[in-house]
Amino acid sequence: MLICCPTALLCQETVKPVIVHLTGRTLTDSLEVIPYVHIIHVNKRLATASDLQGNFNFPAEANDTLLFRAMGYKYYKLIVRDTFNVRYPYLEIQMEPDTIFLKSVTIRPWQGNYESFKEAVLAYEMPESYLEGAQKNLNMMELKTLLVNAPPSPNMAFRNTMQVQNDRLYWAGQLPPVSITNPLAWAQFFKALKNGDFKRK
Repeated sequence: MLICCPTALLCQETVKPVIVHLTGRTLTDSLEVIPYVHIIHVNKRLATASDLQGNFNFPAEANDTLLFRAMGYKYYKLIVRDTFNVRYPYLEIQMEPDTIFLKSVTIRPWQGNYESFKEAVLAYEMPESYLEGAQKNLNMMELKTLLVNAPPSPNMAFRNTMQVQNDRLYWAGQLPPVSITNPLAWAQFFKALKNGDFKRK
């Protein structure tokens, strides 16, 4: 009994996995940040991604396989080892670009000689529908001109009045900011200039 008990106790003990907390950044071979890199945990079928600055932070177990994937870069495979000298290792994952060179393509305006291309251009007649569309576009420009010179709508006038009142309450007792970037102030200035309000009487 004394001989078998230690063996049974040893068999009942469970081996705890070695958990390593990985932190790091995803970079190019020139040490530029690669944002939003997909990090796939192959063993547990989980996934995460690095942030806008390329930082990532997550725990993993020893002997786990991680796969780093990003558009335009080759896959980076990392096997987590239990031989890290620190509990929170910092890793810089440098991914190589995956560049595909395509053959050059020459685009020509006409499948033939220059004389036939010139004849085709000179013989081309614009359809009447295009002419009508151009006239409609000109009419739209006239409407836009009328809208610019038209008085403000009730909704716009109300919002402008409320904004002026809010500004007065906010800047009460102190100097208000300069309205050099306010388009409404510029519109009022040009309107007063056109009406001759600045002329000496």
